[in-house]
Amino acid sequence: MKLSVLDWLLWVVKAVVSALLFVFMGIGGILVTRSAWTSANWLLELQAAWAQQQPLVIIVGLVVVVLWLLLIRHFYEAVLLNRLIEAVSDLAPRVRDTESEGLPEKRWGRRLRPLVTNVNGVFDAAQAAMAEEREIERSKDEMITNVSHDLRTPLTSILGYLGLIINDEDEKLARKDLVKYANTAFSKAGQMKSLVEDLFDYTQVHQVDFKLRWAPLDLAAMLQQLAVNYELEAKNKHVVVSAVTNPDTIEMVGDPDRLARVFMNLINNALKYGDGATFVRLTAKTNKSENYVEVRVQNNGEKIPADSIKRLFDRFYRVESSRNTKTGGTGLGLAIVNGAVEAHGGTVRVESDDDLTSFIVQLPLQPELGNEA
Repeated sequence: MKLSVLDWLLWVVKAVVSALLFVFMGIGGILVTRSAWTSANWLLELQAAWAQQQPLVIIVGLVVVVLWLLLIRHFYEAVLLNRLIEAVSDLAPRVRDTESEGLPEKRWGRRLRPLVTNVNGVFDAAQAAMAEEREIERSKDEMITNVSHDLRTPLTSILGYLGLIINDEDEKLARKDLVKYANTAFSKAGQMKSLVEDLFDYTQVHQVDFKLRWAPLDLAAMLQQLAVNYELEAKNKHVVVSAVTNPDTIEMVGDPDRLARVFMNLINNALKYGDGATFVRLTAKTNKSENYVEVRVQNNGEKIPADSIKRLFDRFYRVESSRNTKTGGTGLGLAIVNGAVEAHGGTVRVESDDDLTSFIVQLPLQPELGNEA
């Protein structure tokens, strides 16, 4: 660390003054060891001590020099510490600047370097916290905008169609038109209901104090039942839904409702966005030695673009180029999946190529129950 001229001047003054003090202390120590003075002049007595007690004089001199060197080193470190305090004070306004760097560690000496390292650690943590806070605020604003958009669009349609029905005082509208308008309003109301439910589930799984309702369950039976439940809907889309598990019974501990919602969202996602798919296949296999089960929800539909895979689990993200609702999706389904799986201590990832798109969920069979209701 480069010191200012004033810092050097103060250090030199302290060094000179302390040197004089130590010299007189050393002389005093030597003279005290003399049992009897031969002269009233202390300089002559000091010469006599050098002649008669030369080893003692050398030892005292060495001790004085060592103590003085330690003291001036302390003075130097005190100057560095003052400069460090000033540098730390200058860091405070730069916390909000994520491009700003901390203090250079090599300039502060060996003894102060660990302190500088800790200061930089706190500075980096503060910067990360500020960046996270800004991201949370931006994310909240984005979420409010998206929710407003997705609620306003169907609400506008509902009001429009209901307005046509209510304003038909002369009863000029044909019955089929009335039914059409009512069905459209009903469909849009369903979209709003779906968004509100997804939004509620999303906020639940992302709460800090979110609790799971742990219970023993048979994952294999759950997947088989879900495949049966979606059989009719899939048939209408010319898709076959099946479930294959190994072993036939997979006993684990988890939140049955949340896990069912996870796999329902993945099946819905495959049916809605798996363009050209002829099957949706659920497979599960256990690895008891490593205490986890791996579930794959696969379809042979259109490949997901590589640049979209990284953002699939972001809330309100859709692979579609615009925020339309032609598929009936809210953009929250996969975000809910990710939150619920992470709450179980598991992971979820996506693999997609020209042949298969696979959502791969890994869950612990016997999780550590630290998130218990």
